[in-house]
Amino acid sequence: MTLVRFRYLQEQGVFNDRVALARAIDHYDFPKPMALGDNTLAWDLEKEVEPWLKSRPRRTPKCSSSKSKRPSAIVEAV
Repeated sequence: MTLVRFRYLQEQGVFNDRVALARAIDHYDFPKPMALGDNTLAWDLEKEVEPWLKSRPRRTPKCSSSKSKRPSAIVEAV
């Protein structure tokens, strides 16, 4: 079991701030943290965080192979 704290999630780009983390817990089924002490919270990386990340939809770049090719320069007819 690998426990990670908020700082790790922030460094990995999972959440930018604690508000986004709280919103994910309340609305997007992110697992609630376990208390390690009075003021210390953590998540299990393999059993909680990674499965949640894999379940999230990924943003895919828009690709279109049928782009019209524009000429790089306009040639003036003489």
